[in-house]
Amino acid sequence: MINDMRQLALIKLNYEFHHDEHLDISQLRQQHAKELAQYLVENAEKIPRVYVLSPVLERENTVRLSSLELDEEKRQRLPFVKPSGSQSAAVGPVIKRTFKPQEKPSYGPTAKILNSTLKEFKKLATTPSPWQTYFQEIVTILNSQTLLFEQEHSISAGSNVLTKAVELIDEKETVFLTVATDQNGQEFWPGNRPEYHEYLAHELANIKYVTKDTPLQENGTCSLCGKANTTVYPNAIKGAGLNISNADRAGAFCGLDTKQAWKNYALCLDCADLLFIFKNYVLPDLVSEVAGDKALILPSLIGDIDRNEFIEDWHKYLKRLQDNQDIKQNIEKDILEFFKEQEDSHLLLHIIWATFGQNMENVNHYITDILPSRLYQLSELHSRAKKWQSALFPKIRLEEAKFDLHLNMLWFLLKRPGYGKKVNNANKSKKLKEVRQQLTDKIYHGKALANDDKQNLWNEITITAQWYFTEALQQSQVYGLCHEGYSDKKAKKYWTLAGWIRHLARFFYYLDQTGVLPMSKSDTRTFQPQMAELKPFFIPESGIDSNEKALAFLIGILYGKLLQVQSAREVNVTSSTLPWLKRLQLSGKDLPELYAKICHKFLTYGNPSDKTRQVIKETAQVGTLVGDNIVLDITKTVYFLLLGQALAVEILPSKSKSEFGEVNG
Repeated sequence: MINDMRQLALIKLNYEFHHDEHLDISQLRQQHAKELAQYLVENAEKIPRVYVLSPVLERENTVRLSSLELDEEKRQRLPFVKPSGSQSAAVGPVIKRTFKPQEKPSYGPTAKILNSTLKEFKKLATTPSPWQTYFQEIVTILNSQTLLFEQEHSISAGSNVLTKAVELIDEKETVFLTVATDQNGQEFWPGNRPEYHEYLAHELANIKYVTKDTPLQENGTCSLCGKANTTVYPNAIKGAGLNISNADRAGAFCGLDTKQAWKNYALCLDCADLLFIFKNYVLPDLVSEVAGDKALILPSLIGDIDRNEFIEDWHKYLKRLQDNQDIKQNIEKDILEFFKEQEDSHLLLHIIWATFGQNMENVNHYITDILPSRLYQLSELHSRAKKWQSALFPKIRLEEAKFDLHLNMLWFLLKRPGYGKKVNNANKSKKLKEVRQQLTDKIYHGKALANDDKQNLWNEITITAQWYFTEALQQSQVYGLCHEGYSDKKAKKYWTLAGWIRHLARFFYYLDQTGVLPMSKSDTRTFQPQMAELKPFFIPESGIDSNEKALAFLIGILYGKLLQVQSAREVNVTSSTLPWLKRLQLSGKDLPELYAKICHKFLTYGNPSDKTRQVIKETAQVGTLVGDNIVLDITKTVYFLLLGQALAVEILPSKSKSEFGEVNG
């Protein structure tokens, strides 16, 4: 995957520099030093002006300070590198002159920093190197005694031209200060000088890729491109902002000494810089939410794909998304739509979940080798899913639960409801994230969940159901237990326990269609409902493939009906009926007792309606088939109970209604 990152950065550079022949990084350094530098230094787009110190050829020991507005071309000639520390000398003769009104003096850098900078430049001018001559020119200019400024006004430069220039600049925002050298009567800024770019490459490597514990290694071999007898940087991957293996932690490398890192994955400067470019200029367009968490969607280009055509199509696609105001807020959700159209022989996809900021780090899971054709199959399935019709499925479909290639519905289907720190922490559960990622892996590869993974999924579903149920208890909110969520007043859809369980039923059918959780083909159910209102729900996609599940489902319908009746009678169900479900810790053996309580309560309220009596009768029939030894675990018992409860309002609608239900069932 590291090599894919390197290749994508190189492809981007060749595309930006209009090279169809696909040059390597060393060739790009030679032919496009000025342009390439912009990818390795700090972005200067927000700096409006530059002040230039340039020699006055007709006057000895004199420099002129002039100002210019910056455009794109001028910015390329001013590659700026942030100093390593707040009090460190400037890296080169491109300096930020700042304004801080709360400080005295109100401008910066301070005289101390500028003196350190001049001292460092003098050291570079006396140390043999490819850039020694360049810094000799810089030092000569900065040693000038006279400064011309504003209408050729002559001022003594004092002890330090840099200090005097910073003092004279009258700006209330950050601007650049630079030094221009003379080449045969032409003014050259730092970005015009090849020696300076060579110097910057050296300095940037030391700043980004070298630490006290992981110094550079001479005469090494690059672990990425294989270049031998070259300087390698053990900290290159982390220094590039890709701390994808937490390489800075003790014990990450052979032995216990991080100084041995170079033996594992040290990179040459070219590869390190390409990874830096990938992190800062390629990665941002490839980060998206997958299964509800930020992830890098990394394409691996293979075969005889036209790389320039690929990157051009990619940029066109991004621009089309950005220009489309209707989906501007959903750009992150649509990245995979581009990749589904690629050829399997040209591209594979990898997905890496991590945290993204100044660095990409804390990688917690990844999926490899996703085929574009599989994405296309899923996309076709999602189109068909929009037309799925079933009595089980939600009537009020929530937007966040729709099927998309990024599978973000997994987040909402397994999300614990509510607000506050406790809920937030619950939704950040490591186990919950692992279940979402495991599901995503299987969906993208079309493989069935292993038994352990199935159990983990059911456990998380049960926990989410318990959160919904507990929320209803705490808020004395019965409506959401039996009804999908919709506010007429606000014209807004929202999640309820009933709506969630019906979305979940649709999701299980989706998992069956994707091959991830195939529904049982061995239907052992002998019970067949006689009541017309029940028959639409005893269908293959319901998963009611045993008498035990049928019993739980029917008792759930009766329980939901009872909640309607009690709500209409203004009975406090929070303290009376809801505790019967034992905070959703029931298993099959608890069903007979629950059934008896429901029937007794119906009799207490008088004669139930004919339809309710019919469901009671059919429940008794399936109970007879099951007997006393009901083998049904907690997860299945709870699921089918809640599914029946959520459908009660359709199977047994109220005759005389109040806000929540009926007075007489």
